[in-house]
Amino acid sequence: MSKKDFINQTIVRQCVGIDIAKDSFVACVSYKSTTDEIVVNSTKKFDNTAAGFEKLEQWVCHFTSADFPLLYVMEATGVYYEALAYHLLECGKAVSVQLARNVKFFMQSHNIKSKTDDIDSQAIARMGLERKLGLWQPGSSRMSQLKHLCRERNMLQGEYTSVKNQLHAWNHSYKPDPKGIRRFEARLALIKAQILDIEQDLQEITKEDEELNLRISNVCTIKGIGFISAIAIIAETNGFALFKNKRQLISYCGYDVVRKQSGNSESKTSISKKGNKNVRKALYFPATAAARFNPQMKKMYEKIHQKTAIKMKGNVAVQRKMLVLVYTIFKSNIPYDENFQYKKEEHDKSLSAKNKAETILNCPA
Repeated sequence: MSKKDFINQTIVRQCVGIDIAKDSFVACVSYKSTTDEIVVNSTKKFDNTAAGFEKLEQWVCHFTSADFPLLYVMEATGVYYEALAYHLLECGKAVSVQLARNVKFFMQSHNIKSKTDDIDSQAIARMGLERKLGLWQPGSSRMSQLKHLCRERNMLQGEYTSVKNQLHAWNHSYKPDPKGIRRFEARLALIKAQILDIEQDLQEITKEDEELNLRISNVCTIKGIGFISAIAIIAETNGFALFKNKRQLISYCGYDVVRKQSGNSESKTSISKKGNKNVRKALYFPATAAARFNPQMKKMYEKIHQKTAIKMKGNVAVQRKMLVLVYTIFKSNIPYDENFQYKKEEHDKSLSAKNKAETILNCPA
């Protein structure tokens, strides 16, 4: 009996685990047998190039069976995984991309202490065989473009603030060099011009899609949310395409509340922050503005501030509320109405009174 015939008789699931880096990646082909044993077929290193991707597919064919589904699992390492992930997806392969912390916790659960590329790839393959992993679904090309532009703008904004602070320190130093000041000012002017160029690109890309442009306009009717903030939130969440409810969205953005308690020891509750930090960053200043000028948000902020005496907790609560509002307005595609809750309560009261009256009239004497 050949090795391939033996595999076909004993295989239950098969997986390729990939530990990826900038220039290369290590792949491991493993399968799960009918006795729940994890069997490592082979491990090999490839170049992180188009030629390396082709060699990977040819190599995988030698150690897998076409009669069973095959899953490729890789770790989200910066942006280095994207080229291979897109290549495999375009070839019709099932791909799962896992956060580094998920892989780390899985390895800890199996008491895997050593760390090499081969061990990591084998652990990732094992994870794909033992766990039910979701398939990777990349965002649309437009959303991906908007996300990259928003992140580039964030980097430039941080650089602008840093250079501005350096210029301020330089101006207040003893006998500052005028040439140095001019260089700082030129750098600030260049960064500012690049930021404006990105903002113009964001406007143009958005206007190309009439429906997206309308939805963003409706989101911007929320007090405190501007065009840049709206674009950043929508692009980072891929237009909320993969979220079925607001709880999933809150967890994805790291606003879910966690609690730690053991015996008599209990720490204060806080948000997990295990999510997309770019969304939280995009919501900070809108929440600050809303806490001052939006009556409902201001009431919530002041209530939490009075209770905890911590301003940031109030700000985070407003951020979370605004995230849910952006999600709701974007999905429903209607402008924001700050009196919506009041109108809903009045409608419910009127409906309740009407039903009560009908019940009394229909009640036999």
